[in-house]
Amino acid sequence: MGFFCQAQTDSLSTKYREDQFFLSFSLQLQQENFNGLKQNGFSNNFQIGFVRDFPINEQGTFALGLGIGYGYNRLVSNLQLDGKNDNTIAIAENNPKNLQTFSSLVFPVSIRLRTSSFSKTDFWRLYGGLKYKLHFSPKFKPFYGSTFQNANIRNNNTSVFLSMGYNKWNLCVEYDLNSIYTNQTLLPSGAMAEIKNLKLGLIFYFL
Repeated sequence: MGFFCQAQTDSLSTKYREDQFFLSFSLQLQQENFNGLKQNGFSNNFQIGFVRDFPINEQGTFALGLGIGYGYNRLVSNLQLDGKNDNTIAIAENNPKNLQTFSSLVFPVSIRLRTSSFSKTDFWRLYGGLKYKLHFSPKFKPFYGSTFQNANIRNNNTSVFLSMGYNKWNLCVEYDLNSIYTNQTLLPSGAMAEIKNLKLGLIFYFL
Protein backbone atom coordinates (compact mmCIF):
# COMPACT_ATOMS: atom_id res chain seq x y z
CA MET A 1 0.00 0.00 0.00
CA GLY A 2 1.51 3.31 -1.02
CA PHE A 3 0.93 6.88 0.02
CA PHE A 4 0.85 9.86 -2.34
CA CYS A 5 1.51 13.37 -1.10
CA GLN A 6 1.14 16.58 -3.11
CA ALA A 7 2.53 19.86 -1.89
CA GLN A 8 0.22 22.80 -2.32
CA THR A 9 1.62 25.94 -3.88
CA ASP A 10 1.73 28.72 -1.32
CA SER A 11 1.18 32.05 -3.00
CA LEU A 12 3.29 33.72 -0.32
CA SER A 13 6.30 31.57 -1.22
CA THR A 14 6.68 33.44 -4.49
CA LYS A 15 7.34 36.64 -2.58
CA TYR A 16 10.81 37.67 -1.56
CA ARG A 17 12.18 40.43 0.61
CA GLU A 18 14.60 43.20 -0.24
CA ASP A 19 15.74 43.74 3.34
CA GLN A 20 18.48 46.32 2.99
CA PHE A 21 20.99 48.49 4.75
CA PHE A 22 21.11 52.06 3.48
CA LEU A 23 23.74 54.78 3.48
CA SER A 24 23.12 58.35 2.32
CA PHE A 25 25.08 61.57 1.91
CA SER A 26 23.23 64.82 1.22
CA LEU A 27 23.76 68.54 0.81
CA GLN A 28 21.44 70.56 3.05
CA LEU A 29 19.74 73.73 1.84
CA GLN A 30 18.10 75.79 4.58
CA GLN A 31 14.71 77.33 3.82
CA GLU A 32 14.08 80.22 6.23
CA ASN A 33 11.20 82.63 6.97
CA PHE A 34 13.48 85.65 7.52
CA ASN A 35 16.06 87.61 5.55
CA GLY A 36 19.82 87.63 5.91
CA LEU A 37 20.64 83.95 6.36
CA LYS A 38 23.69 82.84 4.37
CA GLN A 39 25.05 79.34 4.14
CA ASN A 40 28.73 80.16 3.88
CA GLY A 41 29.99 76.62 4.25
CA PHE A 42 29.18 73.01 3.36
CA SER A 43 26.03 71.96 5.22
CA ASN A 44 25.50 68.22 4.97
CA ASN A 45 23.58 65.23 6.29
CA PHE A 46 24.68 61.63 6.77
CA GLN A 47 22.32 58.69 7.42
CA ILE A 48 22.82 54.97 7.91
CA GLY A 49 20.31 52.30 8.84
CA PHE A 50 18.31 49.19 7.99
CA VAL A 51 14.93 48.70 6.26
CA ARG A 52 12.72 45.64 6.68
CA ASP A 53 10.85 44.82 3.48
CA PHE A 54 7.22 43.65 3.43
CA PRO A 55 6.16 42.62 -0.11
CA ILE A 56 2.57 43.41 -1.05
CA ASN A 57 2.23 41.62 -4.40
CA GLU A 58 3.40 38.12 -5.32
CA GLN A 59 6.08 39.36 -7.71
CA GLY A 60 7.73 41.37 -4.94
CA THR A 61 7.80 44.50 -7.09
CA PHE A 62 5.52 46.43 -4.73
CA ALA A 63 6.32 46.56 -1.02
CA LEU A 64 6.17 48.46 2.24
CA GLY A 65 9.41 49.30 4.03
CA LEU A 66 9.87 49.96 7.77
CA GLY A 67 13.27 51.00 9.01
CA ILE A 68 15.48 52.44 11.71
CA GLY A 69 18.66 54.43 11.38
CA TYR A 70 21.01 57.13 12.62
CA GLY A 71 21.45 60.59 11.12
CA TYR A 72 24.01 63.35 11.63
CA ASN A 73 23.36 66.97 10.62
CA ARG A 74 25.97 69.66 10.06
CA LEU A 75 24.75 73.20 9.28
CA VAL A 76 27.13 76.07 8.51
CA SER A 77 25.76 79.61 8.30
CA ASN A 78 25.93 83.14 9.69
CA LEU A 79 23.26 82.39 12.32
CA GLN A 80 24.37 83.35 15.81
CA LEU A 81 23.14 81.66 19.00
CA ASP A 82 23.66 83.12 22.44
CA GLY A 83 24.96 80.54 24.89
CA LYS A 84 23.37 82.47 27.76
CA ASN A 85 19.97 82.79 26.11
CA ASP A 86 19.13 79.69 24.09
CA ASN A 87 15.82 81.11 22.90
CA THR A 88 17.29 83.87 20.72
CA ILE A 89 19.08 83.67 17.39
CA ALA A 90 20.39 86.47 15.22
CA ILE A 91 22.22 87.14 11.97
CA ALA A 92 25.90 87.67 12.75
CA GLU A 93 27.79 90.46 11.03
CA ASN A 94 30.62 89.83 8.54
CA ASN A 95 29.13 86.41 7.60
CA PRO A 96 31.13 84.21 9.97
CA LYS A 97 31.06 80.42 9.69
CA ASN A 98 29.07 79.29 12.71
CA LEU A 99 28.43 75.56 13.08
CA GLN A 100 25.22 73.87 14.29
CA THR A 101 25.23 70.08 14.66
CA PHE A 102 22.78 67.50 15.99
CA SER A 103 22.13 63.77 15.72
CA SER A 104 18.89 61.90 15.02
CA LEU A 105 17.25 58.53 15.39
CA VAL A 106 15.48 58.03 12.05
CA PHE A 107 12.40 55.86 11.46
CA PRO A 108 11.55 55.68 7.71
CA VAL A 109 8.23 54.32 6.41
CA SER A 110 8.16 53.89 2.65
CA ILE A 111 6.21 52.59 -0.32
CA ARG A 112 8.64 50.71 -2.58
CA LEU A 113 8.26 50.15 -6.33
CA ARG A 114 10.95 48.22 -8.26
CA THR A 115 11.58 46.06 -11.31
CA SER A 116 13.39 43.31 -9.40
CA SER A 117 12.88 39.53 -9.35
CA PHE A 118 14.47 36.44 -7.78
CA SER A 119 17.07 36.28 -10.54
CA LYS A 120 17.42 39.99 -11.29
CA THR A 121 19.75 41.78 -8.89
CA ASP A 122 20.20 44.97 -10.95
CA PHE A 123 16.93 46.88 -11.21
CA TRP A 124 15.20 50.25 -11.17
CA ARG A 125 13.58 51.44 -7.98
CA LEU A 126 11.35 54.27 -6.75
CA TYR A 127 10.96 54.56 -2.97
CA GLY A 128 9.06 57.30 -1.16
CA GLY A 129 7.42 58.00 2.17
CA LEU A 130 7.86 59.63 5.56
CA LYS A 131 10.64 59.77 8.13
CA TYR A 132 10.03 60.39 11.83
CA LYS A 133 13.16 61.71 13.55
CA LEU A 134 14.10 62.06 17.21
CA HIS A 135 16.84 64.66 17.60
CA PHE A 136 19.50 64.65 20.31
CA SER A 137 22.89 66.12 21.19
CA PRO A 138 22.43 69.59 19.65
CA LYS A 139 25.65 71.61 19.70
CA PHE A 140 26.65 75.04 18.47
CA LYS A 141 30.17 76.27 17.74
CA PRO A 142 30.55 79.99 17.05
CA PHE A 143 33.45 81.09 14.88
CA TYR A 144 35.04 82.92 17.80
CA GLY A 145 34.70 80.43 20.66
CA SER A 146 34.19 76.92 21.95
CA THR A 147 31.31 74.49 21.39
CA PHE A 148 28.33 74.55 23.76
CA GLN A 149 25.04 72.67 24.12
CA ASN A 150 21.86 74.52 23.14
CA ALA A 151 18.14 73.89 23.38
CA ASN A 152 17.03 75.48 20.10
CA ILE A 153 16.74 72.26 18.09
CA ARG A 154 13.31 70.66 18.45
CA ASN A 155 13.18 67.15 19.92
CA ASN A 156 11.42 65.58 16.91
CA ASN A 157 10.54 66.26 13.32
CA THR A 158 8.89 64.63 10.31
CA SER A 159 10.05 64.76 6.71
CA VAL A 160 8.94 63.47 3.32
CA PHE A 161 11.48 61.71 1.13
CA LEU A 162 11.89 60.20 -2.31
CA SER A 163 14.69 58.10 -3.78
CA MET A 164 15.05 56.72 -7.28
CA GLY A 165 17.75 55.07 -9.33
CA TYR A 166 19.26 51.91 -10.75
CA ASN A 167 21.07 49.21 -8.77
CA LYS A 168 23.09 50.77 -5.93
CA TRP A 169 23.19 54.34 -7.33
CA ASN A 170 20.14 56.34 -6.30
CA LEU A 171 19.29 60.02 -6.09
CA CYS A 172 17.45 61.14 -2.96
CA VAL A 173 15.56 64.20 -1.80
CA GLU A 174 14.14 64.89 1.65
CA TYR A 175 12.23 67.88 3.03
CA ASP A 176 11.37 68.72 6.64
CA LEU A 177 7.69 69.33 7.34
CA ASN A 178 8.51 71.34 10.46
CA SER A 179 11.16 73.87 11.43
CA ILE A 180 14.32 72.38 12.93
CA TYR A 181 13.99 74.96 15.73
CA THR A 182 11.49 75.00 18.59
CA ASN A 183 8.53 77.37 18.59
CA GLN A 184 10.26 79.31 21.36
CA THR A 185 13.26 80.17 19.17
CA LEU A 186 12.91 83.88 18.39
CA LEU A 187 14.60 86.52 16.28
CA PRO A 188 15.67 89.82 17.90
CA SER A 189 12.44 91.34 16.52
CA GLY A 190 10.42 88.87 18.58
CA ALA A 191 9.22 86.89 15.55
CA MET A 192 9.50 83.11 15.59
CA ALA A 193 12.49 81.81 13.65
CA GLU A 194 11.62 78.99 11.27
CA ILE A 195 14.12 76.98 9.21
CA LYS A 196 13.29 73.85 7.21
CA ASN A 197 15.99 71.74 5.62
CA LEU A 198 15.94 70.43 2.05
CA LYS A 199 18.37 67.54 1.51
CA LEU A 200 19.67 66.58 -1.94
CA GLY A 201 22.11 63.74 -2.39
CA LEU A 202 22.83 60.06 -3.00
CA ILE A 203 21.58 56.99 -1.16
CA PHE A 204 23.04 53.50 -1.47
CA TYR A 205 21.14 50.27 -0.73
CA PHE A 206 23.00 47.04 -0.02
CA LEU A 207 22.39 43.71 1.71
